[in-house]
Amino acid sequence: MKIKLLLIIFILCSGILVSQTLFTTQRQFTLSWEKLVSTDEYGLESYSYYFDGSINNFKYGLFPVLAWRIPVQSTMARLKNLNIIPEERTEVPVNRLMGADLLPSQIAYDQQIVEIEGNRFLQVELLPMRKLDQQHGYTTVEFLKNITLVAEVMDYPEATEGKPKASVSAILKSGMAEDSWYKLRIPQSGVYKLTYNDLQSMGLNPAGIDPRNLRIHGNGGGVLPEGNSIERHDDIREMAIKVVGESDGRFDPTDYILFYANGPDTWNYNETIKRFVYEKNPYSDYSYCFLVVGSQPGLRINAFPIPEIPVSITLSHFTDRYHYEKDLVQLTKSGRQWYGELFDVQTSYDFNLSLDGVEAGSKVWLRSAIVARAFTNSVMKVMAAGNTLLQQSVGSVPSSGLDAEYAKRVVDTTSFKVSGKDIKLSYQYLKPTNSAQAWLDYFTINWQRALSFGSGQMSFRQPLPFSNNDAVKYHISNAPTSLEVWDITDPTRPQYMQLQQSGNVAEFISLADGLHEFMAFDGTSFFTPEFVGPVANQNLHGMTDVDYIIISHPDFLEHARQLAELHQQLHDLRVEVVTPEMVFNEFSSGSPDPTAIRDFMRHLRKVSQNKNKPYYLLLFGDASYDYKDRIQGNSNFVPTYQSVETLSPVNTLATDDYYVLLDSTEGKGAAGVPDMAVGRIPVTDITQASNYLNKVRNYLNNSQETMGDWRVSLCFIADDEDGNTHLRHANELAEYIDNNHPVFQVNKIYLDAYDQVTTPGGQRYPEVTEAINQQVNNGALLINYTGHGGETGWAHERILEVSDINAWKNFDRLPLFVTATCEFSRYDDPQRISAGEYAFLNPEGGAIALFTTARLTFGGSNITLNRSFIKYLFSKINGKYPSLGIAVMKAKQEGGSDLNGKKFILLGDPALTLAYPENNVNALTINGVSVDIPSDTLKALSHIVITGEVANSQNYHLSDFEGSVTATVFDKESIIFTKGNDPGSNPTTFTLRKNVVYKGKAEVKDGNFTFSFIVPKDIEYKLGKGKINFYAQSDEIDAAGYFNRIIVGGVNENAGMDENPPHIELFMNDLNFRDGGITDENPILLARLSDESGINTVGSGIGHDIVAILDDDTRHPLILNQYYTSDVGTFTSGSVRYGFKNLSEGEHTLRLTAWDVYNNSATATLKFVVKNSSSLEISRFYNYPNPFSYNTWFVFEQNQAGGRFEALIEIFDLAGKKVKTIRQVTEGTGYRSEPISWDGSADNGALLRQGFYLARLTLTDENGNIMMKSTRVIKGGNQ
Repeated sequence: MKIKLLLIIFILCSGILVSQTLFTTQRQFTLSWEKLVSTDEYGLESYSYYFDGSINNFKYGLFPVLAWRIPVQSTMARLKNLNIIPEERTEVPVNRLMGADLLPSQIAYDQQIVEIEGNRFLQVELLPMRKLDQQHGYTTVEFLKNITLVAEVMDYPEATEGKPKASVSAILKSGMAEDSWYKLRIPQSGVYKLTYNDLQSMGLNPAGIDPRNLRIHGNGGGVLPEGNSIERHDDIREMAIKVVGESDGRFDPTDYILFYANGPDTWNYNETIKRFVYEKNPYSDYSYCFLVVGSQPGLRINAFPIPEIPVSITLSHFTDRYHYEKDLVQLTKSGRQWYGELFDVQTSYDFNLSLDGVEAGSKVWLRSAIVARAFTNSVMKVMAAGNTLLQQSVGSVPSSGLDAEYAKRVVDTTSFKVSGKDIKLSYQYLKPTNSAQAWLDYFTINWQRALSFGSGQMSFRQPLPFSNNDAVKYHISNAPTSLEVWDITDPTRPQYMQLQQSGNVAEFISLADGLHEFMAFDGTSFFTPEFVGPVANQNLHGMTDVDYIIISHPDFLEHARQLAELHQQLHDLRVEVVTPEMVFNEFSSGSPDPTAIRDFMRHLRKVSQNKNKPYYLLLFGDASYDYKDRIQGNSNFVPTYQSVETLSPVNTLATDDYYVLLDSTEGKGAAGVPDMAVGRIPVTDITQASNYLNKVRNYLNNSQETMGDWRVSLCFIADDEDGNTHLRHANELAEYIDNNHPVFQVNKIYLDAYDQVTTPGGQRYPEVTEAINQQVNNGALLINYTGHGGETGWAHERILEVSDINAWKNFDRLPLFVTATCEFSRYDDPQRISAGEYAFLNPEGGAIALFTTARLTFGGSNITLNRSFIKYLFSKINGKYPSLGIAVMKAKQEGGSDLNGKKFILLGDPALTLAYPENNVNALTINGVSVDIPSDTLKALSHIVITGEVANSQNYHLSDFEGSVTATVFDKESIIFTKGNDPGSNPTTFTLRKNVVYKGKAEVKDGNFTFSFIVPKDIEYKLGKGKINFYAQSDEIDAAGYFNRIIVGGVNENAGMDENPPHIELFMNDLNFRDGGITDENPILLARLSDESGINTVGSGIGHDIVAILDDDTRHPLILNQYYTSDVGTFTSGSVRYGFKNLSEGEHTLRLTAWDVYNNSATATLKFVVKNSSSLEISRFYNYPNPFSYNTWFVFEQNQAGGRFEALIEIFDLAGKKVKTIRQVTEGTGYRSEPISWDGSADNGALLRQGFYLARLTLTDENGNIMMKSTRVIKGGNQ
């Protein structure tokens, strides 16, 4: 029997006078549940669940959510009823369920409006699991498997009232575009004074200023509202000020300016609890305003008009308030919350307070917030005058678990009586265990005090029952005759109150129409603003129809402008480069508030003629969780958005998505989906910025060095264990590419398919590490990793570590990395460079960009986002591949306002498009038969001739294409068996096309090419589908293609005979190397192979691989099939290039065996000596011929391949006299120099006599290191 769970919400319709539309829609969902195992640092396992297509949201944290989008017309649309019909469900007892305490006992859901490219959706987010029971560590969970959702939706298609108001206006000219501006810093709220001397100290000439034209601009302090629908000032508002002595038009030495300014923090009245609460600015300890010297009169303070209604209330008291909070420690290096005093060794603190004006015996209100980290419940006692005011009980936190909260935070309130104004407030932590710790967050006090003026300045206010028909009289005692009172309710437009003074009592009348804030002062004490400096004129509001915005820290402005020029020249984008301060100046009154960047983007989108512009935002500079530079060496160059949540690893995040959440319903708490593409360049110095720019320039440059078939190579890497979850996810992505985009070659590195090795440091996969490093150094368009990871690398077995990343040298072959793992690229910790950042910053290679994670993420949502990203990354839009940023944006839009997705960031240029080959390569004939006609099978030992063409993206022949094509002919897919190395790894199989029948190059002439080869004897004889991948390049453009309608198998019974073995020559780095020569610790093996029938690389015959053995270590052979490429235009010769890493110093022996396609083999041996490249060393220096008569050539061998050297050769006779000097700069790829010629003449041009001479070589490398070596030269007679 079906069970209906009816969950009903009601819409409060009061005040909405618009047409309503009620409609019903339904959808059926089938959920395929999977279990994930997570292991913490102590080896303890815990479990979580997800289903295919699940996301995570802020409300339900780590639990998987089903998202259903219902198209609507209004932002006011809401569910009226949601009927959940579970057609199939199951109950499962789970031990150590992650987040078990937070799982609700009822099926729960949430709803939100999602806007994507002008389309609105009501997104229903359902948590399809609930807790039935929890005891003894086990949680019984009900999972919904098949459900039908029936939604009744109330929409308001014609709604004009009640909609959120647009919070960004269309101002097209900022006030900062003209006049002279001077930035001032405000540390606290109050009345500020600027004197003649103050203006002089700012570099102004007050005597030359008409004070009537002086202005102050500012927006009132505090933080900007995150919700886009909330009103805010656009541009910098002019403030009302008082200028004493301005009437004569001269700024005399006795003249001065008075103005009120709010500090960085704000007080707000909470209507629910009827108390004032404090909001500390997380971004800055200062607010800012601007002194402006203009040409027109400025705004001045006016009188508050005396109400012409009867006074119904007289006040002689007000609510005063006090707040204590120190930011001393950040517990998790994530989020905005910092905490104060530590209760550990010291378990108690006293705070002496003075509550001015409080009456003895009256009650004060106390709010206290504390944080504790203890594995059992603990208590903080708050006391005053020996009485316990509060006992704040704090729950325990788990001792382990990836999802475990670091600490618990509690907030409690109380009221207590005081005997006088002086109070000692004491906090005492009752530590339950030695390891328990606690921190004070803050405490706030409200009290009633007499409205009696003391001296200096005093702010006051009193909450009242609000009525527009009531007037209220304020009665101030102890008032001097010099007293002024300003209404500062609007801090930018204060008004002075008209006082009635009698003796020491001053009174004024105001309205009871809302909460009014006042400032009283007697002129004896003013604050002085801190001068920051002059500000150049700017007008960000005047930008229109911009494609790309780069916000760069000033240190990197030149690099940002060069990047902008690249995009302007190559992609015809209109790019604007600005600094964060410029944005803050116009959009947050100079305060470094991240919301200003988002408001800037909203403004640009609003004023653009194209509703989708701008497309891109780039943040050029690193970020930090420390907004206020409390950490030494902080890296907050361009801020990121940090969540309020700090203590929960599930819900805390740092995201740049916040800046591109532009719709009216979005913003608060980073809710919403991105409307622009955003990326970040996480550099911290000019060198890093230059290195990045060099990488981008090189990547975008279609040169012979950067083009290559790496551009059609994709690699998917999967972690082991977790019931093969990561392998299944990676393989799903790989098969998607194979099935939908076969032009790309897919490699798979799945850990459980390799041997696992036990070491003193734990389990390792050395072959996986080697495979990853080789893949990176060989190049790939994309490397996609799925599995466990962290800030230092990938997987528990440490398959990738920082040392590997820093050793990558793939400058011309940079991949995009996608890492569906935890916090691999945490970019906002100034005290640690994450592994992902190292990959990005590697000056000699690494990554061109990363779509990567900065916080804890979960596998279910990871694959959902990864799947969408891969889909968009390889799907053309209007015939062109998308940029990285657009692919990321669309993938995140598809996932909705996903908590997990916001933890993925793009490190890199969002406008950059991967180096996809732009044109096509087509196979035309096989052995003279059109590929449109079924052709003969590719049989073993058969001779195959293939012709083809290069065409443009519309498949029109490119007759002017001149260059080469690389063809890779694959055998059938192989079935790979995994090994079940761990209990969580189940033996399984996957397919991989890895056996290469032939790989070689052919010349392309007039857009046509031909290549031929003999099919190796070692192919699998069973018939099956093979595949050919093509990659072609000219001097300027490239192309790619494939043909997958070939059949491979069987044997040619009429094949000729070949009993001759291949010919092998071995070198290191280049062909100049000689046996016994020296190398550095990272040499490149260069093997030249030739055979009349071709070299066997297919890899399916036992023992018939190209295999190298180093130092007779037969347990670790190097299989080099994939590194062999035939020479251009022939299949009978080719070469192997293989890079070694970190070889030990000393002599080594390399033995290489190769087979031809008839399985004839040959072996060659090479000896070489490794010398550490950290110090320059010359192993040999000689000349040939020796003796000589007319010409000889000097050659030297050194240990730094590819270096640039200055060689100084000095020739001495037997008496020690120098007779000849030769200078030459040499550089190359190998360890052996190019020959340096000498004709036997002296420096004066005369030929030397026959005899013995000494030649001395002085070699200087690029770092200034010097090494010398000498040799004897014999000069023969001149004939």
